Amino acid sequence: MAGGGSPLGGAKPKALITIDGEQWVIKFFNNEPVDSPLVEHATMTLAARAGITVATTQLVRLESFHALAIRRFDRADGRRIHSISAATAIRAATASGQEPQMGYPELARVLRRVGVAQDQINQQDARELFRRMVFNILVDNTDDHEKNHSLLVVSPFDNGRLKLAPAYDVLPTNSGQGYQEFICGAQGRDSTLDNAMSECEAFGLHPAVAAADVLAVIAVVNTWRAHFAQLGVSLRDINSLAERIDGDGLLAQRTHFDPARFKSLPAKKARTSPFRKT
Repeated sequence: MAGGGSPLGGAKPKALITIDGEQWVIKFFNNEPVDSPLVEHATMTLAARAGITVATTQLVRLESFHALAIRRFDRADGRRIHSISAATAIRAATASGQEPQMGYPELARVLRRVGVAQDQINQQDARELFRRMVFNILVDNTDDHEKNHSLLVVSPFDNGRLKLAPAYDVLPTNSGQGYQEFICGAQGRDSTLDNAMSECEAFGLHPAVAAADVLAVIAVVNTWRAHFAQLGVSLRDINSLAERIDGDGLLAQRTHFDPARFKSLPAKKARTSPFRKT
């Protein structure tokens, strides 16, 4: 598994291992400009501090760099939990003849419509998805395409309801490209907080509530340098990542986001179902 592709998907070399009877995926350093396994571990644990459910990770120290072990969330007690990608879920929910809108707002609508309604898990998942979108924007994780989001099928022999799977493959791409791979809002894939806020009602959030969540994520992202350093990310790698995360575009968004702009905004009306009787 020393290079090239991987039978587990993606371009980076991977392998399956067992730790204490549980299945894990291990990802190896692949000659990236920074120690990506360590950076991914740091980013995932930072995301957890922002109220985001992430796949469990642990570092494997190698001679020169690190490998990253990620516990499989689609396995439990030796049994497989069926999961589907966001792409599959969105396409299945899109009416025949229409073009699927591959993005966070549409995935949130799917979760709210066919998610687990018990204890409002569907609404909690949609709200967490909003936080994931904001976090990805602010840490320059632009590789957030539809296959990097998954849903778990809960009780497939009962009602087949869907639940948001833990976040994975969350780390800065260090590209500064200015757009995400997943649609964020009315301005398409633009990597801006205004774009993220533009369709917050799709996540079931009033603008004021969504703005408060943005502030909470900003507060955590503001600590990223100290968090990364504490976990052993080198100063050289931190400085490299800071060129994007603390660059003019993203730092200005963290600094100048004003929740007061959204306090008095009314929530937009929900989409009307074409099947609803009038």
